Amino acid sequence: MEDAAKAAIEAVLKVGAKFADVRIENTTTTIIEISDGVTKRSLASRLKGAGIRAFIDGAWAFGQATDLTPKGMRKTGESVARLALATRSRVAKRFKIDGPSFQDKVRLKVKRPVQDVTFEEKIAFAKMIDDQARDFDGRVHNTRTVYGDLWTELYIANSLGTSIHLENSLPRIISVTTAKDGANRQRGIKSVGTRGGFEELETERSQHIGEESAKLAVDLLSSQAAKGGTYDVVMDPILNGVMVHEAFGHASEADNWPAHTTILEDKVGEKVGPEHLNLTDDPTMPGKRGSFEYDWEGTKTRKRTLVKDGILTELMHSLETAVLLDMEPNGSARAQSFMHPPLPRMSNTFMEPGDWNAEELISDTNGGILLCGYNYGYTDPSKGQFMFQANYGYLIENGELTELVRDVSMAGQILEVLAKIDAVGNDFSMEAGTCGKSGQAVPEMSGGPHARIREIPVGGA
Repeated sequence: MEDAAKAAIEAVLKVGAKFADVRIENTTTTIIEISDGVTKRSLASRLKGAGIRAFIDGAWAFGQATDLTPKGMRKTGESVARLALATRSRVAKRFKIDGPSFQDKVRLKVKRPVQDVTFEEKIAFAKMIDDQARDFDGRVHNTRTVYGDLWTELYIANSLGTSIHLENSLPRIISVTTAKDGANRQRGIKSVGTRGGFEELETERSQHIGEESAKLAVDLLSSQAAKGGTYDVVMDPILNGVMVHEAFGHASEADNWPAHTTILEDKVGEKVGPEHLNLTDDPTMPGKRGSFEYDWEGTKTRKRTLVKDGILTELMHSLETAVLLDMEPNGSARAQSFMHPPLPRMSNTFMEPGDWNAEELISDTNGGILLCGYNYGYTDPSKGQFMFQANYGYLIENGELTELVRDVSMAGQILEVLAKIDAVGNDFSMEAGTCGKSGQAVPEMSGGPHARIREIPVGGA
């Protein structure tokens, strides 16, 4: 890998570009889908190749190579460099790429490498989860179980002197159950996703994820549609994480600043929430689906404190945005694969815990609603607007959880909503997911504690 990357970088610089970087990737992926006890899809694939970038005077060019010999990489590097030179006269702003260099080899320690587990064992595990959901209750109408894993070897090098070897392993299991009672149909979704080996799916919760999704679907059959209005809303950790990730995290990705596409554009160093609000993006957390030691530009990662005591203190940067905004790169550049250029992205994004006991937070709320989980939603980072439909909820009356409700959503403008968070719980949990941006999907986690928002619009049936 080193010789091939070196050949590409030398070729890019020889043509006349001022910066070059290379990502050489070898990834194996497994996807197994079972529906109603029948295997609908079983796929094992391999992705191997290199992404090469060239830069000069603000102009980028990007190319892909599957011929990983020094000769093949040199040829692709020359083509990419010529493209960068041809487009530099059209750039809006000229600048130089600079940053620290790193040399490291990171080996991911796992007990059961996913690539060593047989396909038969993976199918058997997925079928066991699907059978759990199907056998849970006679009202279960449909089940869908998806097992997935990914194993990646990645080499990153650039003309600044960076040379990084990385490994990653991401197993995941998802259970979706639909329950039916007459014309009433309800859906429950539960998942476990992590960073590690197959042993991460042999935990107690992972082994019973089918029962969890089936129980939720069956319970929702007895729920009532929520009535719209203005409520004091208590978010569970999942919905809290979704709000932080979607409505605030994307607005904190630094490529929004040059593009003028974020509600936070003039807010760095300014107050964006109450003093008890702290928001973080941290790729260094062990065992989390969004964790990695170096980003896809080879910059060492670290914890990013986006909001500290209510003040916007940090953004998520690539090498380019760090130069443009005169800030330090912090290892936030990510790409779906070698076929895509890296962009500033989140990793594990969450609200830091506060002082409130979760039970006390509920008992302190009257005429409110507890919203749990996430079905779908939308956000507009340029305006800060969002809408999220929760998976389900509970009315809070006189400090007690009462009626189970469904078809309930919350909406607002993120800076207005953050200002209304008056209580943050001392509990904490995270949920695995996949984040989309600019046609690229990357693994992530989001979460936090229970937290209360005063007087927010809630939509119902």
